[in-house]
Amino acid sequence: MQIVIRVRELVSNNVSSMVASASSPAKMLRHLRREIEEADIALHGEISKLERQQERTEGASAKAQSDAKDWSDKAKIAMDHGREDLARSALLAREDCKINAEQHKADAESLGAKIDEAREALQQLAGKLAETDDKLREVEAATETAPSAKQGAGSDSQNDKRLDRISELERRVALANDQQGGSSPSHTQIEQEIAAMQRETSIDAELEKLRKSAKPAAKKRKAG
Repeated sequence: MQIVIRVRELVSNNVSSMVASASSPAKMLRHLRREIEEADIALHGEISKLERQQERTEGASAKAQSDAKDWSDKAKIAMDHGREDLARSALLAREDCKINAEQHKADAESLGAKIDEAREALQQLAGKLAETDDKLREVEAATETAPSAKQGAGSDSQNDKRLDRISELERRVALANDQQGGSSPSHTQIEQEIAAMQRETSIDAELEKLRKSAKPAAKKRKAG
């Protein structure tokens, strides 16, 4: 997640080192604190969004499981009435529901992992905010009791680079996302074809069981 990567970048900053190299430590710390507070708000929003998505996905998985059971019952009814064609269609629909249920379940688990990751980042961000506030109070207290000291131009340049690094986080995250690769389409096609064969075999076997367990009246109608 982009916001989590941004938070990690913020948390990784060495506040003491940044203060030591800054020409205006208090100004730099206020800027860093503002960045942390904005990230905190964005992260809370991301967690809320993920939780809503997870709830909807879990609901979709439960519905797909219920629909799969209904299609099993309908397949038996169709076979009892001598309609093997309808029974086969019902079993195929049931398998589709099972696939959807498993996919929704996997998606919900993935969302749960993202939520945990975001909450952990939130705790780290809170720690960095506390550290920044403590350092800011320390710097402000020192400024009130000590005379101003001149800093070199090199220190000011170093601090500017650190601030630029913070502002460029989103651009680097976007680049990282673009560089992520996907799975091989050929492998996906092979898996889909094999899965289709397995499903047909499973459906044929279950139809055979339904034929054997069908009511006698249905068998007579089919024979006639």
